Amino acid sequence: MKICHLMYDDIANPWLGGGGAVRAMELYRRLSSRHEITVVSGLFPGAEPETERHGLRLLRVGSARSYALSRLGYCREAVAWLQRLEWDLWINEFSAFAPLRVPAARRRQGLLLFYHFMGRHALVKHPLVGGVAWLCEQRALRAYSRILTIAPSVQARIQRCARGAAVDLVYSGVERRFFALVPEEAPYLLYFGRMDIHTKGIDLLVAAFAEIATEHPDIRLKLAGRGTPKQFANVRSLARRAGLEDRVEVIGSVEEEQKGELLRRALMVCIPSRYEGWCMVAVEAAAAGKAVLGTNIDGLRDAVRHDETGVLVPPDDVGALAAGMRALVADDPRRRSLGAAGRAWAGRFSWDRLAEELEQVYLRTVEEMKRD
Repeated sequence: MKICHLMYDDIANPWLGGGGAVRAMELYRRLSSRHEITVVSGLFPGAEPETERHGLRLLRVGSARSYALSRLGYCREAVAWLQRLEWDLWINEFSAFAPLRVPAARRRQGLLLFYHFMGRHALVKHPLVGGVAWLCEQRALRAYSRILTIAPSVQARIQRCARGAAVDLVYSGVERRFFALVPEEAPYLLYFGRMDIHTKGIDLLVAAFAEIATEHPDIRLKLAGRGTPKQFANVRSLARRAGLEDRVEVIGSVEEEQKGELLRRALMVCIPSRYEGWCMVAVEAAAAGKAVLGTNIDGLRDAVRHDETGVLVPPDDVGALAAGMRALVADDPRRRSLGAAGRAWAGRFSWDRLAEELEQVYLRTVEEMKRD
């Protein structure tokens, strides 16, 4: 089978490099020996326009001059490449800020991969274009008759919005190396993810930590993950304005070995996101034997089992987030029990098994399209 996957993101993209890019690489490298796979993504500084990785053909299109031009160029050129390439199935990995205008005839031969609902948050993140992004999100769900997503709560919501569409579900996985980590506890709470303040709720996290900081003067908050220099500066500014510059450590990007070390020694992992699709970090933390404190939102409520592998609190609620921190910090047996249960729970999400499930969805979709 020839597969063409259009997605703006790339694991090496310095402006993004999110979980969707990791997911695509992990799944497709397991399928590349049996299928011919081409991934079309956005161009970025230092990127080769065409290369190969793990048996996949990677095409980067658009502009590398800036993040905005990269997205605009991708939107313009990705569909042209779709018309040019040969494929049996193509996938549109939806991005509200890089939507693709695909002719109806092509949409009938494609599959929409939809991670999460952004909704009104698009207006907060980008007031000038957020309304357009929100509208594109709604239109995309009505434009495709076949949709793939990654979490049950998101799947249910799509089914309500895109009535009549076939909506399949394939989770994201977790690497086996996290299960080999030996949990310890050092006096810090950990956030790991992109330094996207609004999406990931980093502003809420710093404010909640400020509420418990005087009660626990020995505990620090560490934030690690990818971001731009401006994003790192904005996070440090949050800590400084809260009077916590000596208690909040913005580590930035780390290698995989350091990521594992941070996870295995944290008291807990905090994920105060405002919206998510699934949240791979939540399952990685569980695999490392750590309790997760997260928000009760679509996607994240699937990746974290409330009162079993972690604790979920209402989104956008600093007081509730602080109360969750306070309770878990004070209760060692409960925190460790949640972490142990999380490790068992995370064992369900093998990349190898999920790649097989994705392959079956693709094969079935191609057969259904032949009958249409």
